[in-house]
Order: sequence, then structure tokens, then C-alpha cells
Amino acid sequence: MTAPPENPFAASEVGALYARGRPYHHPRTLARVLAHAGPAPVARGLDVACGTGMSTRALAEIATDVVGLDVSPQMLGAVSQLANTSFVLAGAEQLPFDAQVFDAVTCSSGVHWFDQARVYAELRRVLRPGGWVGLYDHYFFTMEGVDAFGDWVRELFARYPLPPRNPQVGDPATMMPDGFELVADETFDDPIAMTNDEFVDYQITVSHCVAAVERGTPRDDVRAWLAASTAPLFGNEPARVFRFIASVRVLRRLP
Repeated sequence: MTAPPENPFAASEVGALYARGRPYHHPRTLARVLAHAGPAPVARGLDVACGTGMSTRALAEIATDVVGLDVSPQMLGAVSQLANTSFVLAGAEQLPFDAQVFDAVTCSSGVHWFDQARVYAELRRVLRPGGWVGLYDHYFFTMEGVDAFGDWVRELFARYPLPPRNPQVGDPATMMPDGFELVADETFDDPIAMTNDEFVDYQITVSHCVAAVERGTPRDDVRAWLAASTAPLFGNEPARVFRFIASVRVLRRLP
């Protein structure tokens, strides 16, 4: 059996860095989930792999009562308290909740870290019949008007490789778990303007840079390389537009 990966988001200081560096795209992406899941009110929602609570805050805007759950104490330590919201330290594979207590579950940029079969079984257990799961992801792919950005991305991943994720049978983005029906799959562009400093703050929170620090590269060295290597891409522009891809997958629990 292949051992599950270590969690780079349990690294020291990563919660505070994440809270500062990640763009708050979640309401825009969650609006796409709701467009497919339907406008029915959500009495109780669960946000799995909630991190520092950005995705939980978005869910709390459309749900009466929300629980954010994450396995990393460091991430939960950077959470800002929200009205009608509580937070729980636990793993997604063994949810500490009774059966059929949630109307909806969201998960932002977390599904690829999970043991898929165990998590979907748990989601089906805690969801009420007819409840929905909204899985969404968000990642950059181009810098508008800068052809050299692709070369920079290749150099980035050569220098700081992605850490291992949970081994899967098939693509987690296309799995059709038992007990659910597929409601929608969608991808869309989400352009975001960032300054050079903002882009470096974002990159220092991405798993490959976090893992590099955990492997022994000083965080200041990673930040210095990111800043020096991206400065020419910005040139004299105060900010550049990055085109992010947002993906949305909506599942509904069958009776």
C-alpha cells in the first residue's frame, strides 16, 4: 500500500501566510455551484478542508448554520471567527457528525488530498437525501500579455516539485461515487489582477513552495527567488492580470 502524503498545509506558519496570500474568489465560484444545485435555502452546511475559513465564509453567506472542518491546526489557527459558524479539527475521511445532519457540503481545492472512497462514503452518510456536494478548484494558468510566463512556470515546478497527493484510482475530478448523481461539471475563466508582491504572497502558500520549505529550503530563500524571477514578467506594470481556471463539480445525494 502506498502511504498517504504528508499534509503541506500542516506546516508551521502556513495558516497566516495562506490567510494573507490567497485571493478571495470563493463567492464567485460558489455562485456557480448554486446555479446548478438550485436556490433552495441551506439550513446547515459543511465546508470540508476549510483551511483558514475563506470558503467557509462564502458558504456562511448562503447557509443558516455552517461548520468548517480541517485536519490542520495551523490552518484553523488563522481562522477569523464568523457569525453562525463553528470550526472543527478533523479529517475528511472520518467526519465527527451524526448521519443526515447537513443539507450541503462544499470543498474548495481539497478533494485531491483525500482518500476518495472513504470521503464520499462519509459525505453520503452526513448528507440528507437530496442534499448536494459542491467541489470547486481554482488555479492560475496564464499571465495576460506575457508569453514568457509559461517558461517561468516550467522553471518553478522544476525547482519546487509538487508534493505527493493521495494515490487514486482514476481522476478525482471525474469520479462518480456510489449514492450520488452528477448535477453539473463546469469550468470557467476567473481573471484576477495582482501586484508582484501579491503574486509572491500567493505562490508562497501553494503546496510545492510550502513543501520546499518543509524539506529544508529557508522560506526567505523561496520568497527571494519568486520575487526576483517574476519581477521581469511585471516590467514597469504595477499589476498584471492572471487568468485562473475555476472548476465546479456538483453532486446530489440519492435517497
